[in-house]
This record gives sequence, C-alpha cells and structure tokens, in this order.
Amino acid sequence: MRRLCISLALAAIAAKPAAAEELLVAAAVSLRGPLEAIAERFEAAHAGAQVQLAFGASSALSAQARAGAPFDVFLAADEESIDALAAAGLVRAGSRKTIAGNRLVVVASADLKAPIESAADLARPEVRRIALAERAVPVGHYAREWLAGRGILEALAPRFVATEHARATLAAVDAGNADAGIVYATDVKAARSARVAFTPPEAEQPRIVYVAALLTSGRAPALAGAFLAELGDPAARRDFEAAGFPPPPGDPAP
Repeated sequence: MRRLCISLALAAIAAKPAAAEELLVAAAVSLRGPLEAIAERFEAAHAGAQVQLAFGASSALSAQARAGAPFDVFLAADEESIDALAAAGLVRAGSRKTIAGNRLVVVASADLKAPIESAADLARPEVRRIALAERAVPVGHYAREWLAGRGILEALAPRFVATEHARATLAAVDAGNADAGIVYATDVKAARSARVAFTPPEAEQPRIVYVAALLTSGRAPALAGAFLAELGDPAARRDFEAAGFPPPPGDPAP
C-alpha cells in the first residue's frame, strides 16, 4: 500500500505542468509586427516558454538595461545601442547578430497640399512643422544624418517637433500636429491618414541596421540563446520581409 501511495504521488507530480520559463525580450518598437509572430511561433515550439516583449525606442530600452532591467535579449534599431551596452559589460560575448535593415521615408499630412519630392522640398514655407524623433533615438539619428548629407539640417531644425520614436512621429503626422515627418518605411503600414510623400533614393539612404544580442542581466540564458538562433531562421527572415524589412545591408538576398 505504501509503495502504491508513493507511485500515485509521483504520478501526480509528473502530471503537473512544468513551471513556465519567462523570457524577457526588449526590442525597437518598429519590430513589433514580425517579433510578435516570431515570439508566438517560439512559444509553440518550446513547451512552457513565455516570451514577454517590451517595445520602445532603442535608446530608452538601452538606458533601462544599464539601470538593471533583466532583459534576456535586446533588439536595437542601431549598432550604437549594442556598442554602448557591450562597453558596459552587459552583452554576452559572441552573441551579437545583425537581423534586418530598413529605409527612411518622408510622410506628409493628408492636408498638406505642397508636393514633397526631394529633401529640399521640406524647406517649402507650407511645411511649417516636421515631426522627428529625438537625436538619441536611432530613427532620429538616421534622419538627421540624411538631412545633413543634403545640407539642410540646420535650416530645418527650427521646424522640428520632437517625438519619442518613429511610431510617435507617424502619429503626430496622422493627427495633423505636424505637416511632415521622417520615419522608417516599415512604419507606414500603420498610418491612418498620413501618406508617403517621398522615399530618398538608395544612394542617399543611411546605413540602417537592426542588431540583436544576449544581455548578461538575463535570467534565462539557455532559452535566450535559442530565441536568438530563432531570429536567424528562414521563417523569421520571412516574417521580417513580410513586414517590409530588407536583409541587413551587405547581406545577400535569400
């Protein structure tokens, strides 16, 4: 009888679901669409895994990581954010991976009548307010790099309306709080009324790179490594491409 009770107890323990292992992934807000699809597929393939996604500007998420946020994986919209974390000893050695590229586009309010067909057109008197993410935010840095290359950054600076990130820039143009804005090409799918006015030619585009890395502050290192590997899987590449993200600059097309 005692052996029977022990057997029944062991069977009951075995029948209980294993404790869920949580993975905390911080990512640039522009990656929301493909990353949600990747996270869902990852959870289905890893019993008990729960992927918690934290989206925001890469600069803000990087600051949170330096302040002690226990992110397992960080996906930044630039190389500099990962460089800064690596310099602080917060990136696991050998874990850095480039995952995607992007492009800049100029969006315009539905009410703006003046055509915008080049960077110089942003200086038209009708374009009174230009939504632009802060310089510390990757898309804000990329946009300023492009405008500086066209020689009009300083002239346009008084018209800038500061935003938190690319999606906030798009929202400002959608709401009519800015006449134009500079965002990622992948963001325009979320536009309500803003329209793409102009896409800088390839020769003018800054080098936009999304980089993923494992952080030393993470609490699920093995699961984080599996998730990082998932980001390089062909299925993940298809998710990125379906959302409009090209391969990283310099990578051959699949």
